[in-house]
Amino acid sequence: MTARVNAGEDPAIPGAPEGSLEALRRFFGTAAAARRATRPLARDAEVGLDLDGAPARFTMASGAPEVLPGPARDPDFALALPAEAVRRLTAGDAGVGGLGVAFFQLVRSRHPELRIRVRLHASTGRLLARGYLNVLALGGLEVAAWLLRAGVRGPLEALDRLRRR
Repeated sequence: MTARVNAGEDPAIPGAPEGSLEALRRFFGTAAAARRATRPLARDAEVGLDLDGAPARFTMASGAPEVLPGPARDPDFALALPAEAVRRLTAGDAGVGGLGVAFFQLVRSRHPELRIRVRLHASTGRLLARGYLNVLALGGLEVAAWLLRAGVRGPLEALDRLRRR
């Protein structure tokens, strides 16, 4: 048997700080903005997550948002989320618009410890059918204004830019 030393990064070891998986689980389970933002998503919506090298997945299969360990089965897209990006997204009590702006700021960050990497797997039609653009719309004027300032004219252009990253 190998001894495990708590280096502050493994949430499975007693005494470890909350890891990204647990932070996201708590966030989607309790934060009003997260619950509201996921309401339009279809039950078959699934996102692959890379949490500092550990595979996880976001799913709506139960009808409520869940973050589970292990690889996604058929992800619509994948996100590589550094721990500091998770901390920033799950801290505070921003509304849906503030959460959307924070997400896009982290996608565009030049700092590797903050930058969320996005890989789209699904077609635009599948993303529409599963409700992702409705989530973007819930961000309202706050997200729309931020996207315009970033040079993005609309949600479909935002998807195109993500595909090219």
